[in-house]
Amino acid sequence: MLLTDDEQCVLNLISSANYRITQQEIADSERWLGSHPIYEIDRSESTLRKIRQVIRDLRIKKGYMILSDAKGYWIMKNRQEAIEYCERIERMAKSQAKAWFETYNAMRKNFNLTSDYFDQQGKLF
Repeated sequence: MLLTDDEQCVLNLISSANYRITQQEIADSERWLGSHPIYEIDRSESTLRKIRQVIRDLRIKKGYMILSDAKGYWIMKNRQEAIEYCERIERMAKSQAKAWFETYNAMRKNFNLTSDYFDQQGKLF
């Protein structure tokens, strides 16, 4: 599987990190990664967006098992890590969805708004 220079660089940094590596550490160690072409206003934030996009591509398009948490990114070492990661992101997704539904329900009540999407998805809760 062919990787771009950006992908290879980020993958090497994540793979060689002792524990976890943050977006900022990746950006600081490889300044040539540059900024994301869509976001040029704040170069540092733009670079972090670019790094997030590269990591997303490595995960989704290239199939690398790169996990993350508040402490940084790492390569999955075993199945148990995958289970724990999926459990954590499921909790996060449910929490975020609950917050969005609470906002939608308040707007529906106060402004008489409706949404087929929220009404259908709300049946899951």
